[in-house]
Amino acid sequence: MNSTRFFSLVFLLFATIASAQDLHFSQPYHNPMQFTPAQTGVFQGDIRAMGMYRSQWTSVPVSYRTFAAAFDMKAWQRGANSVGAGLLVQQDKAGDAGLSWLQIGFSGSATRVLDDWNSLSVGFGLAVAQRRFDISGLTFKNQWTGDTYDASLPTKETFNQSSGLSPTLSAGLNWRLEVPGKRTEANVGIGAFHLNRPAIGFDPGGSEQLPVRLAVLANSAVALNESYDLIVFAMGQRMGVAQEILFGAGGKLWLMPDQTAIQFTLAMRLGDALIPALQYEFGDWTIGLSYDWNRSDFQTATNGRGGFELAVVYRSLPVPPVKTFKSCPVF
Repeated sequence: MNSTRFFSLVFLLFATIASAQDLHFSQPYHNPMQFTPAQTGVFQGDIRAMGMYRSQWTSVPVSYRTFAAAFDMKAWQRGANSVGAGLLVQQDKAGDAGLSWLQIGFSGSATRVLDDWNSLSVGFGLAVAQRRFDISGLTFKNQWTGDTYDASLPTKETFNQSSGLSPTLSAGLNWRLEVPGKRTEANVGIGAFHLNRPAIGFDPGGSEQLPVRLAVLANSAVALNESYDLIVFAMGQRMGVAQEILFGAGGKLWLMPDQTAIQFTLAMRLGDALIPALQYEFGDWTIGLSYDWNRSDFQTATNGRGGFELAVVYRSLPVPPVKTFKSCPVF
């Protein structure tokens, strides 16, 4: 595959990206299993562990805190073909009532190598999702005595239940490109979540179902020379009437070949924010930090302050072979 065809494929897929909500992150390339279970175990190395924390809109009363943790590995491998297995945990919490979303799930994938450059993966996931709230942080008019607020007074409000729990199914595909002997690589994955349309609500007899979430994630790194890589990425999600589209680009500078690098990118979430991100890679570890500069109509309340996000990734990388050399001339 020549470079013209490679760039055409990547940017065509970026341009036609679908537009989600569940949870969202500004460094989606560190959380690929959120977008497709087919990226489970699809990486260089044998195991990968990830932790992410996001704090958003702390300048307004209803702030959001989002957590994610994942672990995946190559559970079986024969030649270049492999089977991956993974675990993903995500939680989001906001508001005085602590309205939260918790999802714990397992995913698996099977990868088939097509040729020296390309491979295709299919993946499936099973998770348990829960919505929950706590009324102890709320106040009600029946607790007002006329002069003061008295938390000991009964609220006289009736809630059938404060949590909802249900299994949820997902499936996806992923195409991966790797140029042999170079750092150039790309992933394009698609995923569909909540395929069984689970009913998660606070009314036992309710019939409100979660809509299917459709997601696309594309990211690429193109080695320009021994020291510099071009980074391009994009993602889109759609869930019911909610949608999210994010795209960005930047560069990576290798301070030590295949060992230490610094990366800077600038992304845009359409209708919402500009997102600068800085990333440092050393050995098997990657640390990423990003900040959302809010540019939507909501900036009147936020004064442009969106939120920061921290990602820490561990990935066991293959040890490069030791280069042979002559220690002294041969006479």
